[in-house]
Amino acid sequence: MNRSPATEPDATDGGGSGAGAALYSYALPLREALATGRGPLEYRRGLLVCLGDRDGRSGWGEAAPLAGWHGPDLETTAEALAGWLRTAAPWGEPETLAARAGATLRDVPCAWAAVAGAAADLAARRRGVSLASFLAAPGGSPSGPVPTAALVEGDTPQSVAASAAAAVAAGHGTLKLKVGTGPLADDVARVAALREAAPDAALRLDANGAWGAAAGDAVRALARFEPELLEEPVRGLAQLRRLQARSDIPIAADESLPPLTDLHRHLPLGVAAAVLKPSALGDPVAVLEAAAALAETGTGTIIGSFMESAVGVATAAHVAAVAAGPAAGLGTSALLQSDVCEPPAVRAGAVQLPAGPGLGLAPEPAGGIQLLETFG
Repeated sequence: MNRSPATEPDATDGGGSGAGAALYSYALPLREALATGRGPLEYRRGLLVCLGDRDGRSGWGEAAPLAGWHGPDLETTAEALAGWLRTAAPWGEPETLAARAGATLRDVPCAWAAVAGAAADLAARRRGVSLASFLAAPGGSPSGPVPTAALVEGDTPQSVAASAAAAVAAGHGTLKLKVGTGPLADDVARVAALREAAPDAALRLDANGAWGAAAGDAVRALARFEPELLEEPVRGLAQLRRLQARSDIPIAADESLPPLTDLHRHLPLGVAAAVLKPSALGDPVAVLEAAAALAETGTGTIIGSFMESAVGVATAAHVAAVAAGPAAGLGTSALLQSDVCEPPAVRAGAVQLPAGPGLGLAPEPAGGIQLLETFG
C-alpha cells in the first residue's frame, strides 16, 4: 500500500500526493448530549474518503451512518468502503469513479455518498471551480450564502427561549426544535416559549418519528403556534401520508424517505416537503436529481446536514446552493466540540460557501482523524 494521498491536507487543493485513496475514521464529541426521539447522542462517528490524482490534488467525501436510517451501520459501511477501494484501481477520471460507485455501492448509501462526493470534489478542484459550480446544470448559477435554520436547544421553556432569542439575534429567520423526547405537555410549553421569543420566525418541529399513535394529538396541540412544518411526526411514509391528508400543517419526510434508488416508485410522496441529506442518501448529483423530481410532483425539498463533520456539511452546503430551495438545515457544526477542520462559517443566518475550488476545505492533521488504510 502507498502512503496516504492526504498526509498533509491543504484547504486549497486538498493536499494530495499521488493517484490513490485513503480511508479515515473520526469520533467527534458533541458539546452537550443531544436528545432525539431515538435517544441521546453524545458522539458523532464517521468515515472520510480521500481520492488523490497524480497532480497532487485530492477530493474528500464522508460516510456517517446514523441509527434509525436505512442502510448499513458504521462498521458495515467501513468494510464496504475498504473493499470497494481495494479494487478501485486503476483510478482514472473522478467522474468514472463516481459512475462505478453509483453502479456498485447504492445498497450502502453512505459509502456511495463518500466515494461520489470525494470524486465530485476532486473533479471540481481539477477544473478550478467550486463544487457548487461543478454540480450546477449548464448555464445554471448556484446561489451565494445559503440561508439555514438554526437548531434551538433546551430542555426547559426558559432555555429554549434563550436559545431562540440568540438565534434570531444572529440573523436566523428559521428555527428548528427537537420535540417528542418527553411528555406532550412539555413540548407545548417549550414551543410556546420559542414562539414568544421569536414571533416572526419560521418554525420547524422535528419529532424523529417519536409520536407514533399520539401524532394526531400532538399536531392539534401545536397547530396554534403555526409551525412552517413538522418533520417526521410519525415513522414510515405511509403513516406520514395519512397524517398529511388530515392535517393543515405541512409534514416533512426525513428518516422515512425511501433510498434514492427507489424514490421514483413512491412519487408523488403525498407530503409537503422532503429533507434530503446528501451524506445519508448518496451521490450529490443524484440528490439534486431527486430534488428536481420531487419539485415536479409537488413536494418541496430542504437540503440538510446529517450532524456530520465539516466535510459532509460543506458538501451539503454546495448542494443546497444549487438546489436553491427553502432555508436549508445546515446549522449543526456548532453542536460539535471539535471538528476535522474549520467548518463553513455561518453569518447572518446563512452558511458561507468556503472560498476556493471544490469544497474549499480539507481535513487537518490536528482534526482528530485516524488513518485506517491507503489504497493504490
